Amino acid sequence: MTWIGKSAGGAEKLKGAALARALDDERAGKPTQAQFNEGDKDAAEFWGYIQGGEGPVKTAAEGGDDTATASSFVKALYSLSDATGVLKFEKVASGSVQRTQLRSDDAFVFDVGAQVFVWVGKGANTNERKAALGRAQDYLKNNNRPAYLPIIRVLEGGENEVFESFFN
Repeated sequence: MTWIGKSAGGAEKLKGAALARALDDERAGKPTQAQFNEGDKDAAEFWGYIQGGEGPVKTAAEGGDDTATASSFVKALYSLSDATGVLKFEKVASGSVQRTQLRSDDAFVFDVGAQVFVWVGKGANTNERKAALGRAQDYLKNNNRPAYLPIIRVLEGGENEVFESFFN
């Protein structure tokens, strides 16, 4: 579901739609897609899905400058590998991240700012596969990233255009 605030800009609406499509792609069309607009009579339905119901919504001014936040973030790619016999979580790149830095025999955590991807290579072993989502959650906590950021699992071969768009 996508909720569109009254003052949402065009780029924000497009990003919300792209993220909803990415989730739909990732989950093989199982989610039900719906869009709710702030102030519309059917917007109350959206709040029914949220634990705790309707809450306060900041104005566009209170939310801050989107471009300043987005432009100050630096992408980061981390590998999760036990090739040495010990499971290690190490930074591979920051700023400029290349698609070629992903290796099929490992799992990776790719923080792009508004979301975090967990990419699992076809050759990743059971330990790497099992630990990947937990390491992404630990990464958010240990790096003072918001706990509400979506963590999206992507399997090698099942990448979508949203995931691919974050590489240089």
